[in-house]
Amino acid sequence: MFCFYLRSTAAVKTEPDVMPGQIPDPSVTAGSLPSLGPLAGISATTLTDKLKIGDFQELGTMLSPLHFLDSLGKRPLIIKTEKDEEEERRKRRREKNKVAAARCRNKKKERTDYLQKESERLEMLNSDLKAQIEELKNERQQLILMLNRHRPTCIVRTDSVKTPESEDSD
Repeated sequence: MFCFYLRSTAAVKTEPDVMPGQIPDPSVTAGSLPSLGPLAGISATTLTDKLKIGDFQELGTMLSPLHFLDSLGKRPLIIKTEKDEEEERRKRRREKNKVAAARCRNKKKERTDYLQKESERLEMLNSDLKAQIEELKNERQQLILMLNRHRPTCIVRTDSVKTPESEDSD
């Protein structure tokens, strides 16, 4: 069980009908008492109710020594709140996203480079094949001419030999 001792050096305005031990007017707040700085803004009735029902955990965080360190001129310890944790998660998510985006850009660049090289290779292959086709056409033309020159001396049937003119008409 936690025990809290609150000491006040300020004079509290008392009304004539307030008995000792009786709760003062709710308009007096704990924040109006100088020694209760962290409890500023909490009405005296709320403070008393929390003490009555034993809600010491919430009061304990309000009365934590970390709150008083600030008034002593020392830096308070960093307390991670849900906002800080959410911000940290957001930072980690952004960092992961940044790394993933860089990886994606690198993959895309590698893929583009690969496709560019493949395109150049296929264009060269295409031009080589076109040159080979031209060479084969020229060779064919040469063979047909040679065959036609040989025809007069040959006894083979002439209808089986084709001329370059008849080849073009096919």
